[in-house]
This record gives sequence, structure tokens and C-alpha cells, in this order.
Amino acid sequence: MTEFSVDGAPLQMERYPPVADDPLQAWDAADELLLQAHQLPEGPLWLFNDHFGALACGLRQRQPSQILHWYSDSYVAHQGLEQNLALNELAPVSQAHQSLETLASVAAPVGVLIKLPRSLRLLTWQLDWLNRQLPQGTPVVIAARQRDMPSTLPDLTRQLLDQVHPSRAVKKARLVYGQLSGRQSGLDPVLSWHCEPLNQTLHNYPNTYGSQKLDLGARLLLQHLPQNDGLVVDLGCGNGVLSVAMLQANPDCQVLAVDESQDALRACQDNTQAWSDRVELLWNDCLSGVEGGSADLVLCNPPFHQQQAVTDHIAWQMFRDARRVLRSGGRLRIVGNRHLGYHIKLTRLFGGCKTLASNAKFVVLEAQKR
Repeated sequence: MTEFSVDGAPLQMERYPPVADDPLQAWDAADELLLQAHQLPEGPLWLFNDHFGALACGLRQRQPSQILHWYSDSYVAHQGLEQNLALNELAPVSQAHQSLETLASVAAPVGVLIKLPRSLRLLTWQLDWLNRQLPQGTPVVIAARQRDMPSTLPDLTRQLLDQVHPSRAVKKARLVYGQLSGRQSGLDPVLSWHCEPLNQTLHNYPNTYGSQKLDLGARLLLQHLPQNDGLVVDLGCGNGVLSVAMLQANPDCQVLAVDESQDALRACQDNTQAWSDRVELLWNDCLSGVEGGSADLVLCNPPFHQQQAVTDHIAWQMFRDARRVLRSGGRLRIVGNRHLGYHIKLTRLFGGCKTLASNAKFVVLEAQKR
């Protein structure tokens, strides 16, 4: 837990899920800079991509009754928002939206605040959507750390916004001010591409990991998937490439596809449509709340980033949750970068693991619940 100051008043902020002695903060210099800005619109606001609710907490502390509509497709972000508002005894936001469809149904704001997402494709889609949804001239403020700002960001903002001007840098963070222009980038929100190992066209949405290619780790794991006609959990399913492979090869298996991103689950739903009667989709933080001892196999390609931060706590949580959810004799099969040392974690949790395959960069490991 760290202290985050807004207008001289302290806020207690914690990442979600809480991790003991976590060196990472639930806020950054871009959050501070945005909340210190003197050019923020007065009145109802829409807030995009607020990772753990730092911006919402700061705005709520300043104006408890302000109309504030908050949007993220991330389950973890929603839980972080709720956790940190409660931690500081602040009023909830007007509505926390997990889809743009529900946000479209509320009254237009006087301005939009955007925390720069990792994917420039996602920012492009969000600005396109805002240009269709809101009046031309609506103020927009984008906040980011300088190291997270790609070199193409100025061109993108000038393409889709009017009156664009950046702030000066403070603590290596910067704001970009602009106004909605009504212009469109021409971006198709759905990327469709042929996945050769599956001989199937796959679809990705703007916030789905990967674009029009197969992740190299997933490619290796696809070559080493087991036969299993029980309950298979695709943990951190992304676009569902592992789910599709298991459904193709195992006509009697059931798949539980889990991800914390709504865009990922939409892509997974599209890509597994042919087997919809055998697939359950779950928007969740790893396997929280999933019945223990219920799964025969868990497949996992763990991320080692949470937003822009590098961390191994997600992998730890995935492995612990997998062990709890597996039945006795059930197996966890993962792929990971060789240097991450996942074999050590799996040995500690399961009492052992074995290497099934490896190449210069990745390793496929399996652990069995005893």
C-alpha cells in the first residue's frame, strides 16, 4: 500500500489483488499530473483506462458529487477501483462500465480523461468511438508517462483530435490536450487472420493480446497439447487459440475459458463459436471463485506484465489457483520464457514438474496435482 496525495490530502492506494510487500505502486506520475492539471473540464466527465482507480479516487476526493462515468474492460481494474474507493471511504463513481455499449447510453460529458493504454490500436479505437459518440469540440486529455508514449502518438492525436497541444513534462510524465474532431482513422476494430496450425480464421479485438500473428510461446504449446476429454481450463485465454485447439482435437472435452479482459473474451467467443455448447466464458481475476477439485487440465501462457509493470505475481496467482481447481491427478501445462524460472515455482507448489519441450526462448512445463 502506498500514499497518493491529491491537493495535499493523502489517499491510500493498493494494487489489485493486494500483494504483501509489493514494490509496485497503484498510481504513477501521469495520474498525479492529470489530477494537478488546471485545464480539466468542469462538470460531468468520462474516464478511460484508470488502472486501479487512482484517478477516480482523486476526482472523488475533490468533488464527491461529480458525475463520473468510468470505463475499463479489465476485471482487475474494476476490482481495484472498488477496493481503493472503499479503502479511502469515498463515494462510488456514477457508474463503472465494462463495455462501451453501456457508456453510450448515458448523457454526454463535458470532457473525457484518458490514461494512455499499452496498445496504440486500443487508443485509436477509443478515439474513433468517442468521435462518433460525442459532439465535435468535446475536450479530451490524455495522460501518460513519457516512456510509455510511442513515437507515433503525436501523429495519431493530430489525426483524430483538433487543437492538440502537449503539456510540459513533469516527473517524466506528460498530458496531451485536444478536442474531438469527428474524424475517423478507418481502423477496423476486428482483426481477422488465418492461424495455420489450427487451419482456422481467428478474430482479435483492439484490447486482445497479439494482433495478426500467433504468439511464439503459444505456437510451441500448441505442438504439445495433451488429449483430454474432461474439463479443460484455458487460464488467461486471450483470443482462445488454446481453447480452439483442444476443442478441435478432443470431441468430448468441455472448456472453461477465463480472462480478465472483455475484449479477449469477445474474441474467444467468436473463435469458439462452432463449439459454443462446450465452452463457458468467465470474466475473472484468474480462478477466483471457481470450484476446487473440478478441472482435469489447466492450460496457461502466463503474462509477465500488469499494464506497463513487469511482475511475476500474476503467474504465481495463476499457478496457485490452478492447483486448487485441479482434481487429484489433474495436470497444469504451461509455456513460459526460459529465463523466468517457472519450474522453480511449480516445484514448490506441486512438489515437482517436468519439461516437455523447449527451444531457445521458451519452455513447456507440466505439473501434476497429487
